[in-house]
Amino acid sequence: MPSRSPAAASGSPFPRPRDLLRVGPHDRAHVPAVRVAVSVVVPLAVLVAIGHVEWAPYATFGAFASAFGRGLGRGPRLGMQLEAGALLIAVVVLGTALSAASVPAVALVPVVALVAGLASVLSDLRGWTPPGPLFPVFGLGVCAFVPAVPSSVGAAAVVSSLSVLLALATSLVGLVRASGRRALDAPGTRTLRRPVVAVELRRTLLHAAICLGASLVAGLVSIACGLQNPYWAMVSAVVPVVGRATSAQLLRAGHRLLGTLVGVGLAALLLAWDPTPVALVVAFGVLQFATELVVVRNYGLALVFITPMALSMPALGGGQVDVGALVVARGADTAIGVGVVVVALLATHRLRTRPRPVEEAPSA
Repeated sequence: MPSRSPAAASGSPFPRPRDLLRVGPHDRAHVPAVRVAVSVVVPLAVLVAIGHVEWAPYATFGAFASAFGRGLGRGPRLGMQLEAGALLIAVVVLGTALSAASVPAVALVPVVALVAGLASVLSDLRGWTPPGPLFPVFGLGVCAFVPAVPSSVGAAAVVSSLSVLLALATSLVGLVRASGRRALDAPGTRTLRRPVVAVELRRTLLHAAICLGASLVAGLVSIACGLQNPYWAMVSAVVPVVGRATSAQLLRAGHRLLGTLVGVGLAALLLAWDPTPVALVVAFGVLQFATELVVVRNYGLALVFITPMALSMPALGGGQVDVGALVVARGADTAIGVGVVVVALLATHRLRTRPRPVEEAPSA
């Protein structure tokens, strides 16, 4: 979860420009970074080995279950990953089914937007970390827009489920060490339950409404502009909504825009190299590790590494990639999504900000 920006403490809805460059402490980030990187790379390597790289999106989004529960004890983390993994499998299967049914893009956008709102509510109610509907929206969007046939639905279900199981296994691998087994004696580590999260229903519903509305508008604007992957704009529209203060949300929007613009440059260099599927899998592992090292410390820096992975997915599937067009489209979609959600956040700032109670003057 991003730390509260200094601007939030001052009450200003706008972040300070220097906050964009602020980097948080390391806090043993290499441990979850290794766990997530292994969860992503191993399924992709298996798919390359068996000649089914077209299933890479299904494996990747199942693997992202390993990103949940960061900072929790092994038991509570496993419980959160089970919940998030179930949702990721569901959106992967749903997206693949919609693609196999050849549902037009203009009809897909409202479905993805609805999932954005529902996933936002679920994330807030269950206290998921990372918070928000990013992974469900991204997974549904990618799978709905990747070409599929009816038989792909079964493959999506099996591959994503196996990938989630591997992600869960990485959370248990520490038990092979004596220190890991001793850690199970700590209070709360033997149960999948997590501490009860205080939920503000009003804020939860506002977040969900913004995620639904902003993603819907961003997706439709993307289609109106003739762009081929409106889910990129929709993802950019939901990412900044997490957090309590408008300044922190706008900071995250700035990170999303600037980090993506730098990341598309790195993606262009990677794709211009014309790497083989094996080389791409290795690159994905390095990029995923780097992402998890910095994602909590500076989200914009994480986008520099996330973007090349997202843009290289078609190349991993063996498709021909027009690098220039891909880079321009990703930049445009990101600008659309960020622009729409910034307007939405500023328009709802007063609704989401509780006025401080006025102190009564002492009686004479």
